[in-house]
Amino acid sequence: MIDAIYTVYIWVGWWPTHAPDGEELQHTGGAKSQFTERYKLALKSAVGYTELAESKDKPDMTVVWAGHEPAQFKALFPWWEDEVAATIPPSEGERHPAPIAEELKQFLQTEYTLQELQERPAGCDSLRLEQYLSDVEFEAIFSMSKKDFKTLQPWKQKKLKSAHGLF
Repeated sequence: MIDAIYTVYIWVGWWPTHAPDGEELQHTGGAKSQFTERYKLALKSAVGYTELAESKDKPDMTVVWAGHEPAQFKALFPWWEDEVAATIPPSEGERHPAPIAEELKQFLQTEYTLQELQERPAGCDSLRLEQYLSDVEFEAIFSMSKKDFKTLQPWKQKKLKSAHGLF
């Protein structure tokens, strides 16, 4: 997090794609979950930090992605070298600076459709995707309530979730 007086930035690094020896790296679901949780906490920290500001005019809050830093962000670092930044693998697709409040919204959503959950949305616990379904959709898919589902043996829950692409 960087406080530039009129803007608070959260700079998001990158996923390394290769080890120093050149071996391609594989990232597990656990690593992605940890990254997502830390990202969410960083966003919440920035919001909390700006709420503590004594100024009437709250600063803008912006997420900046590695390899896609805007000129006003780079200007904060007198020794910034674009040649070094160019070696950073770009994030998935083009990532423009985004308001922190917009980024944080994805972590505040509590219900998703089955189709959305099958795409593994950011901020969802990948081991409990079924819990993000609405009660009505849950019952239509599993033919039981969430309460009844929780009483099933873990192997049976896994089998049911797998049948619907939620495991």
